[in-house]
Amino acid sequence: MNAHLFDSSSKLAMLGGEPVRKTSWPVWPQHGPEVFAAIERVAKSQCYHPQFGTETTTFETAFAAYHGVPHAVATSSGTTALQLACAAGGIGHGDEVIVPAYTYIASASCVVEQNAIPVFVDSEPISQGLDPHDLRRKITPRTKAIIAVHCNGYPCNMEDIMTIADEHDLTVIEDCSHAHGARYHDQIVGTIGHLACFSLHHKKNLSAGIGGVVITRDAEHARKMRAWRSFSTEEPVGHNWLMSEFHAAIATALLQNLDRMNHQRQANVDTLIEALGDVEGMTPLPGHKNTTPVYYNFILQYNQEQVQLSRDVFVSAIKAEGIPLHMFYTPLQRWGIFKHANFYGRGCPFTTQGERDFVNYDNVSTPVADAICDRVNLEIKVQPTSSASEMVQIAKAIKKVLSHRNELKTPISNN
Repeated sequence: MNAHLFDSSSKLAMLGGEPVRKTSWPVWPQHGPEVFAAIERVAKSQCYHPQFGTETTTFETAFAAYHGVPHAVATSSGTTALQLACAAGGIGHGDEVIVPAYTYIASASCVVEQNAIPVFVDSEPISQGLDPHDLRRKITPRTKAIIAVHCNGYPCNMEDIMTIADEHDLTVIEDCSHAHGARYHDQIVGTIGHLACFSLHHKKNLSAGIGGVVITRDAEHARKMRAWRSFSTEEPVGHNWLMSEFHAAIATALLQNLDRMNHQRQANVDTLIEALGDVEGMTPLPGHKNTTPVYYNFILQYNQEQVQLSRDVFVSAIKAEGIPLHMFYTPLQRWGIFKHANFYGRGCPFTTQGERDFVNYDNVSTPVADAICDRVNLEIKVQPTSSASEMVQIAKAIKKVLSHRNELKTPISNN
């Protein structure tokens, strides 16, 4: 390690020193006049429900046009978007659906909501998306679909995923909740699979507070989802999964700035990488060649054996320096609802699959996803409300903690 990279004169904040950053981190999102005007427009219209207003239809049209597809169906959340996509894709009783172990719970709970079984697949190390090799091993005669998640805004290996799906006649649902505007080769993500779901949750790159949307080129898929997101006497099933006019208006206003906001995320990442330089034990996640990530989180890969400091202690030290760093993810098979295979009680739906054996997730092996969640990933916030100064502070905090790591020695565990 090059000693001149580090400022070793200041004491670690967690040991009583001054933190690198003493003020709160920039809030994300911060809305401007275009959003305030959109909210005011809806309020003055007094048409808040999409059956009476025009904002939701306007957003759907704009979102479909942005992706170059004919159909966009707005929903109440990213979770309900996934559930509608699964329903439209014909996923149901007795089916299995391939899901990456490294993702948010909604990417798997949507499968269970269709009375189907998620089958968890390991990650590959380039983008941390699902591993095509493990995907191929996990396919059975019951496999109906694949949910491919672009984790943290890094496009996953869609070429191999689509090849395998075509070989087995499987539906591919892209979960783009972290990846609004990301590109895979010459295609925008969400336009490669058969259906694609986006979250508009408060934290996302396109942030309407709450909401979701599904895009597709299939007119029948779109018709079903429009019918099933609300109640109708003509449909066998319905839900109250409509997007409000307020959230649609906010999303439409922000969509015009999505590319600009994503460019700021990229600029922040470039600044951070330059400020960090060659730092021992820290490697940026590369992502696949010919892809354009949009960095819901920028991923630094931490080598705790090389640094000789556990990731948990390192993260605590960074947070004490005033830098937000929150590790959230755990492999999905560890979630209690899957560990105990009892989603609704009485073992449902894991023991209601006809003659199949009871589903047991105890022996699911996803070593790459385990490492990602337990000791490798550092999820760095690079939202557009941050600037070069925040990125330099992140780099300074990392260097400061590394320069004092001998003061924080803890046993290293690979579990």
